[in-house]
Amino acid sequence: MLPSASPAPPVFTLAGRPLPPIVQGGMGIAVSGWRLARAVSLLGHIGIVSGTAIDMVLVRELQNGDPNGRLRVLEDYPDQAYVAWLRDTFYVEGGKAADAPYKLLPIHKFGNPTVRSQQALAAAMYTEVRLAKEGHNGLVGINLLAKVKRHTLAALLGAILADADLVVMGAGIPIEEAEALQKLAAGEAARLRLDVDGAAATDGPFYYTLDPSAVVPGYTPHPAPAFFPIVSSDALANILEKKIVPGGFAGFIVEHHTAGGHNAPPRNKGVDENQNPVYDGRDEANLAKIAAMGYPFYVAGGYGSPEALRRAWAVGAVGVQIGSLFSLCDESGYPDNYKQHLIREIHLGRAKIRTDGRASPTGFPFKVVEVAGTLGLPELQRKRTRICDLGYLQNAYLDGKGKLQGRCASEPVDDYVRKGGRAEDTDRRACLCNGLAANIGLGQQQKWGEEQTFFTGGDDLVNLPLGSAETPRYSAADVIDYLMAAPVAPVVSGDGAAVAAPELA
Repeated sequence: MLPSASPAPPVFTLAGRPLPPIVQGGMGIAVSGWRLARAVSLLGHIGIVSGTAIDMVLVRELQNGDPNGRLRVLEDYPDQAYVAWLRDTFYVEGGKAADAPYKLLPIHKFGNPTVRSQQALAAAMYTEVRLAKEGHNGLVGINLLAKVKRHTLAALLGAILADADLVVMGAGIPIEEAEALQKLAAGEAARLRLDVDGAAATDGPFYYTLDPSAVVPGYTPHPAPAFFPIVSSDALANILEKKIVPGGFAGFIVEHHTAGGHNAPPRNKGVDENQNPVYDGRDEANLAKIAAMGYPFYVAGGYGSPEALRRAWAVGAVGVQIGSLFSLCDESGYPDNYKQHLIREIHLGRAKIRTDGRASPTGFPFKVVEVAGTLGLPELQRKRTRICDLGYLQNAYLDGKGKLQGRCASEPVDDYVRKGGRAEDTDRRACLCNGLAANIGLGQQQKWGEEQTFFTGGDDLVNLPLGSAETPRYSAADVIDYLMAAPVAPVVSGDGAAVAAPELA
């Protein structure tokens, strides 16, 4: 039974408004798309759009006839010459033939990226945020992976142009990114240091650089979104507080290793007989220490219940970040038939979650949903033909001429070895880029057939409290109603005085 009154959540504000108790997590490629983020924001909480591979989403939607009206949104984009090129190059009136392959963007370079490649990312991120913010003034943010550094700066620029309210970033230690966000907003060139496989100390350092005025001619300064790094421990939170430029971040998302998508590796570096990570008490963040730092924070991973939200408030969190529950709601980016299949299989007990230490070419553990008909089943994954035609998760290396190039442990083994990689590093690697694109109905038509789906979700997804095998659907509002099921106690200000509780829905 829930208590008659919940613990009082602390009061923090963002953009002059009280921070609400629920952040919708950033998931996959466009699973947390603009439609979901807009729905959550309209309900009074924080909607988040995923920035991962958002340029691919843009150009594939244009080839599908632009069903979401991105060209309409780009009518007020500050670089109309680029918009015209984008329309001429990718838009197909009425949509391409179903069995025709998508035209690809060139793989984004490490060393000297083309301005056009940066323009694609910035314009795509702009459309995603603007669509999420249309018709309301709620809070909307973006989620990015710190590991994917060569795509970060252009995506941040697009989010700034679209007036995003916050940036959430994990899968790495985003110290430089916080400073880069401030510089880009001010119209200054920014850079991020690149990790380069096999490079000697005398070879580097190596940087990825972006000049806002080169990507968007005539760029003028804009307000910077608030920055919320994702951390897995109080130790990392302390490091970020010390090393991020003053005023460079607003708070934290504290993510447990039970969360979906990429997870932090175990601190003990332990693995089981299948090379999957083994976590222990050292991987539990001390939330009391994080609360004592005095910043607003949300907790994520295993907090998808009314009781867990109240536990979060009890330890001083503003609230919770929820991903997996939202991933299967009506407004998420998965096609309806995929969502219905997943919800049915979960409620029938025919789906499970594994934390796979090998699937992601990034080297980070990755949550895989094992469910019939998808590449989450190891036997199906082993049969997939390897190809690296998107390249978002490539790592940088120096070729024989000392030039920065990219390689991916999920690409064809012979190609990876030819580029200086070790064959053993390719074992059990999955192509997340193509699998996650297939998840949202944008799978590529390869020579051997259409790319198959590869789903991710948090550990608690198998205990799905909404929908049923008979009625396999629910909405974002259903998620909010479920989480907010218990009464909310009066909010207490820092001086102990009772104040009005923030409007929650």
